[in-house]
Amino acid sequence: MAKSPTSTKPQESEPGTTGEADAAATPKKRSKLLLFGIPAAVLLLIGGGLWFSGILPHLLHGHKPVVATGPVFIKIPEIVANLNVPSGQDSYAKLEATLELSSKASVSQVQHDMPRIIDVFQTYLRAMRPSELRGASGTYRLREALIDRVRIAVSPNVVRNVLFEELIVQ
Repeated sequence: MAKSPTSTKPQESEPGTTGEADAAATPKKRSKLLLFGIPAAVLLLIGGGLWFSGILPHLLHGHKPVVATGPVFIKIPEIVANLNVPSGQDSYAKLEATLELSSKASVSQVQHDMPRIIDVFQTYLRAMRPSELRGASGTYRLREALIDRVRIAVSPNVVRNVLFEELIVQ
């Protein structure tokens, strides 16, 4: 028995319509890709840039702004100390200073430590010679030495600076 030949090709109703449909579908897919794909890619790039720059996380979390407080100043009582003079003459230094603190929270603790601060200042001044306090460089060295000593005395509180109101060497 012989089998009749069957055709494996699909029957076309009109010649050339299949090719036109395929050709028309390809530009529609491209236009959809361009219409939706490019704006989506641009939004992803902008979002990534905002995220890595830190702008987007800041906007999403809504952090409260940090209120910057200025420095706080505490006046040290007047200190008069005799200086170290080898010839036996009397030489005195009078110092009026102010401490610059970083925050208001440490004011009460520094006020509590004021006797220690005065002791540190007097002890250091008594070890100095009048020649060491002369000129701008002597004043600068005195300020740096007092800052170092007062930071140790009031630790863990932060003292930014020691400001001289009056320094008289006699």
